[in-house]
Amino acid sequence: MRLFSNAVVRTFAPQAASSTPASTASDPSASNSDTPAAAPTSTVDFMQPAPDAILVDGETIVAVGTRAELLDIAAAQSSTTAALASAGGVGATTVIPGLEIDEIDCGGQVILPGFVDGHIHSIMYADSLTDLDLSQTKSLAEAVALIRERADSLPVGTWVVGSGWDLNKWEDPSYPDRTLLDAEVPDHPVAMWSLDLHTLWANAHALEIAGIDEATPDPSGGSFVRDDGQLTGLVREDATDLVARFIPEPSREEQVERLATTQELFLSQGLTGIHDFDGIAATLGWNDLHEAGRQDTRVTLFLRSPEVPWAIETGWHTGDGDDWLQCGGLKLFSDGALGSHTSHMSSPFPETDGETENFGIAQMTEDELFEQAHIATEAGISVAIHAIGDQANHHVLEVFDRLRDITRAAEEKYDRPLRHRVEHAQFIQPSDVARFAELGVLASMQPRHCISDLHLLHLIDESAQLAAYAWPDLLEAGAHVVFGSDGPVEPANPFAAIYAAMTRANISGEASTTFQPHRRLSAVEAVRLHTQGPAFAAGLEARRGYLAPGMDADFILVDTDPCAAEGLSSDALNTEAAAQSSDLNGSRTPTDGLLGYDSEEALFAHAEAIRDTRVALTVVGGEIKYRA
Repeated sequence: MRLFSNAVVRTFAPQAASSTPASTASDPSASNSDTPAAAPTSTVDFMQPAPDAILVDGETIVAVGTRAELLDIAAAQSSTTAALASAGGVGATTVIPGLEIDEIDCGGQVILPGFVDGHIHSIMYADSLTDLDLSQTKSLAEAVALIRERADSLPVGTWVVGSGWDLNKWEDPSYPDRTLLDAEVPDHPVAMWSLDLHTLWANAHALEIAGIDEATPDPSGGSFVRDDGQLTGLVREDATDLVARFIPEPSREEQVERLATTQELFLSQGLTGIHDFDGIAATLGWNDLHEAGRQDTRVTLFLRSPEVPWAIETGWHTGDGDDWLQCGGLKLFSDGALGSHTSHMSSPFPETDGETENFGIAQMTEDELFEQAHIATEAGISVAIHAIGDQANHHVLEVFDRLRDITRAAEEKYDRPLRHRVEHAQFIQPSDVARFAELGVLASMQPRHCISDLHLLHLIDESAQLAAYAWPDLLEAGAHVVFGSDGPVEPANPFAAIYAAMTRANISGEASTTFQPHRRLSAVEAVRLHTQGPAFAAGLEARRGYLAPGMDADFILVDTDPCAAEGLSSDALNTEAAAQSSDLNGSRTPTDGLLGYDSEEALFAHAEAIRDTRVALTVVGGEIKYRA
């Protein structure tokens, strides 16, 4: 056995399970086909001392309590029970000689449930750690200079690949084209992804290799941007596949090493698991790492559309797998992204660079989405649909409404819940908020998007009164919300995401940048949506997401307590996020956005402390997988 002691243990146990965790599998009746109960509130009782220890046996938590209590429990389950009785029985405070227990002194730091990133791209993340990073560039010229510098370090003809450029942050916020690239880097094919990964900036050499010229038609769901009929080098949405397929991929061995490095980064940031949306590439990579005995992070794998026939043929069913690799659902795309002006909106984007009446891009029609979702669901595969714009979200909810009877039949056939999801759900029409709960559709959201998009929000028509990054609205409506990062679009660090949910202000802590403070979320709720949220989405809420006897031993040791701050009342911390949000119909008075803190300064001080949290230990399956 292993005892983690001298800690402040925040169990985040739901009220209904604070004493004894569920021991049975998820009930298929709590599914998409019937409205599920609202997510439970975590119990964080500040009137009572927090437990100071966790006892683990193998991969499972045996007990949570005081060190003395847990030593008694350990002894009772060992061959030294008699020795314990002779030493005084209940309340023993010293390790009994011969008691087989490995004790880790946590130094008074805080234990939290392991965080799970509900939406991440591990292969893209691994590549981003190697490829050229343009995220800090402030102008087109600076970006081209970095590309030229990278090209000079590579053999002639080698692809120069990178990501992170954001024209909205440049001094001259105009779309780049291939003119400068062709002039400065004519002897290398160049492919640079935008920050949101929905637009590719390529030079003439790359387009030529891909066989794309002025006569190439735009594919469905994508486009080659043209100026007076000439290719500009910008490629959007599904059209990017026609270029990206020619970019050389790392060898299988190299990909495994990249993934192992990325896994170490995830563990160092407190992630014990991820929901991975990189399709077959991620499936192969994690399988290779698992077979090599090097997998230390639990992974739920999601499919892409071209992989569905293979998945059905091989018997892929959502929820299958083992404790480390789980079969997830199918990822589909309804629209693009805000930064690329391709999110599908009900109101047009402001005119820019000659664009007129641009409502974004519908990558698939509602009927096309339904057809693919129907095929997957009938085969026992849940569906996760990317939707950022409000019109995209509306169409996706219509799809899930049409899918209800099919979902119910599939759940009965495969004896498991199929919890469909909307990925991102950034802008929602007011009348659609309640439909997430009514349809039992999960909202998989990323708090960092809110604060990274602050400079883009002028693109949204205010008169539409959309629910933007509306985590509390969805929770108040009774919907389940799942938090993640969408890495590498955003950094994977979940503590920065908690900061974003608490402040809705830029990452540097400027309160004046706050967007809609009445939609802030408490640290307690943000932690829950990073732990219990992903567990529920994966159908694993009976085993993961909080700390209690019988649960998987996945937890982290950190130097900052997200559940306690000077000036923050226990009543405020224990209030469900629903009480913090404003009613869309105006029947409730919006809160002051202070989340129970005495002042804006106190709120930001605590949020910034959480943002800067350091992880000391990451424990997965009872084993220390990362130590600072």
